[in-house]
Amino acid sequence: MTFRACQWWISLTVEASDLHPNHHHRPRQPDDADRWVGIDRGLSVFAVAATSDGTEVARIDTMPRPLTTRLAGQRRLAKSVSRKQKGSRNRQRAVAKLGRHHHRIANIRRHFAHQVANQLVKTHDRLVIEDLNVTGMLGNRRLARAIGDAGWADFARLLVYKQGWRGGTVTVADRWYPSSKRCSACGAINADLSLADRVFFCGCGFRVDRDRNAAINLALWPTMQQDFSRSPDPRAGGRVTNVRRREGADRHPAGVGETVPVDAGTEVHATLVA
Repeated sequence: MTFRACQWWISLTVEASDLHPNHHHRPRQPDDADRWVGIDRGLSVFAVAATSDGTEVARIDTMPRPLTTRLAGQRRLAKSVSRKQKGSRNRQRAVAKLGRHHHRIANIRRHFAHQVANQLVKTHDRLVIEDLNVTGMLGNRRLARAIGDAGWADFARLLVYKQGWRGGTVTVADRWYPSSKRCSACGAINADLSLADRVFFCGCGFRVDRDRNAAINLALWPTMQQDFSRSPDPRAGGRVTNVRRREGADRHPAGVGETVPVDAGTEVHATLVA
């Protein structure tokens, strides 16, 4: 039992029966490796789903954006809280009103994610999503608010457990798989593709919507993941070269073969933390 947004919330733990068999996906043959559906998440378009043959099966281009549309009201409520005397009853009321506002925004975002996830898992039994580094993306101060308002991580979580209820499969593509920059027709990589480019062009003459191209590449991931060449980066799980200086190097008085903060570029300067 918790008290949040001026409301009491009680959670009950029960053992529920499995989803009715009529709502389960039909089992596939072991050699059936086709008909995967890739889901590309974005900001201008929330989600685009497409099959490996290029057929677009879903496009969710209307998002509620609850934080963006209610930002003016949130600022007004926050300013009202700051103007109240600390410890006063008026301040408690203002804080409670601001809390209800945040709770309303979260409910709208979660309800929309539930609707989209239900739509996808009811119609497709094999889904592919990309492993987005949402935490790292939130470091971009220009896109952080829009990314947080989209709720990508919560949507992926809902998609996984809802598909599990119906006996389906959700595959997560490698974080370093270039789904947006790869041509789904010939496989060439367009390294010059920027976020402003909404149409994907390739030298082979292939032209398609950027989000649709990424969704097609994600649908191709289960059949090509074994051939995907990973980047030699520790986070990508590729080959790591352990570079060490020769033994006894006098540049490391702290210890042989170790790197001091100055050499590693990790020394903290007083001007940066002041």
